[in-house]
This record gives sequence, structure tokens and C-alpha cells, in this order.
Amino acid sequence: MENKNRKKIGLALGSGGAKGYAHLGVIKVLEKNKIPIDYISGSSAGAIVGALYSLYQNIDEVEKIITDFNKIKSLVDISFKGGIFKGKKVANFLDNIFKDKEIQDLDIPLCIVATDYKTGEQVRIRKGNVALALRASMTIPFMFELVKYKKRELADGGLSSPVPVAVLRDMGADIIIGVRIEDKIGQGKKNIYAMAERSVSILQHNLSNWELKDADILIDPYFEDYGILGFYKIFQGKVEETIKEGERAAEVNMAEIKSAIRGGKDVPGIYKL
Repeated sequence: MENKNRKKIGLALGSGGAKGYAHLGVIKVLEKNKIPIDYISGSSAGAIVGALYSLYQNIDEVEKIITDFNKIKSLVDISFKGGIFKGKKVANFLDNIFKDKEIQDLDIPLCIVATDYKTGEQVRIRKGNVALALRASMTIPFMFELVKYKKRELADGGLSSPVPVAVLRDMGADIIIGVRIEDKIGQGKKNIYAMAERSVSILQHNLSNWELKDADILIDPYFEDYGILGFYKIFQGKVEETIKEGERAAEVNMAEIKSAIRGGKDVPGIYKL
């Protein structure tokens, strides 16, 4: 029987392209340890995993959907305006999963974060069509055409909020777990593309540090040489490795998570809610 007086837990799933597969590993470990998830927020890759988990509440089902690479490869549709891809096939893919589901109808309260491309401000989407909100949250400028949403043009949530922590407190979370999935910032290569990518990584790293000040626990999987998006790693067959790194990072923080739920008391023995 669930303890209704227990502390409510919020999970903030960060942006990071293909590194988002690590979120699967994190949630697997939370499920295994019977850690409840009462609220979820997500940017970009984190929004996709968060929305699917809010819908199914079963991480194995979520994994099955987003590791179906035959289907994912079929989502490419070349565009000649506003981005490399139109995003129409992605929109159809999301529509087929979520149908006409509204965010407020999902079983776990969810906030999908996007960015107003004109003003640069964070846009918190807690109501409305799930598929449309996800499409906005994952729209990387120059790669996808911007999404029109309530008289705004929206882009990737990671531009304004790499790990959307603050909204979880507003939603009612007592304990916030932030999951950051950025690439390790090292010396790196010195070609033009690598230097531009590293510059963006530095900006996102400092922005996420600012956001994570409000988190109670940080789960920070270690990635090196994935880059900002890291999709080529997935085509190299690194999905399982990425998921496992999420599991490892979550396990490292499990004692801290359990202690926070107990109110900071380190109680020995088997953990029970």
C-alpha cells in the first residue's frame, strides 16, 4: 500500500540527442529500486522519453519503441526550407503513438520544455497535444523546420533549458532528480566543426549547472566523444552501451536518492517505501 504522506519525486530528463538513450537506463534502475516518479519534465530527447514513460509507465515498452531503428530510419524527409528535414514523418510517427492524447491526460504529470526561437525564452508546455509539444521540444534549428505553436515559433528545449528542473518544484515535487546527459568537455579537436560544437557544449554545460542548483540529486552519466547529438554513435551500435551508462550513473546515486526520501536518514537494511 502506497504511503500517501511520502515525499513527491520529480524527474528532470535533459536534452542531449542520442545520449537520451541513457534516460532508459536511469528509469530502469528507479523502477528496479521501486522509486516512484510523481512528476516528469523533459527537454528534447528527455521530453520524448518522459512522454512515452508517462503514457506507458513501463520502461521496457518505451525502449521497444525508440530502439526500433528500421522505423526510425524511415522518418527522414528532406526539406529545402527552414531545416534539413521537414519533420512531417516524425510528426506522423508521434501522432500514431499518442493519437489525440493531451499532456494533462497522461498518467504521470508532465511538462515538455521548448524554446521560443524569436525571444529565446523557455516555454513550458503542460497542456495540449502531446505529439505537437514533443515535435517542438526536439526541433533543432537548421535540422528541422520550426514548429508553429500558439503564434510562436518553437525550437529545441535544450537551447533554453538543458535540464528543466525548476518547473518540477512548481508542479509539486519535494525531491528533484536531475539527469544531465551532456558530452564530456575536454580539450577536443581543433577543426572548425569541432570547435563550434565545443563552444555550444560549454554554453549548455554552464546553463545546466545553473539549472541544477535547484535539484536535490544529480545523475550525470559520463559520455566522451559523442558530441552534441551523437547520432553516429547509435549507428555504430552503441545504444546498449548508452543505456548501460545511464544504469551505472543511477546506481551510483541510489543510496543518495533513498536517503533523500527517508528525510536524510541513512537507515540500514532493505529499502521500502
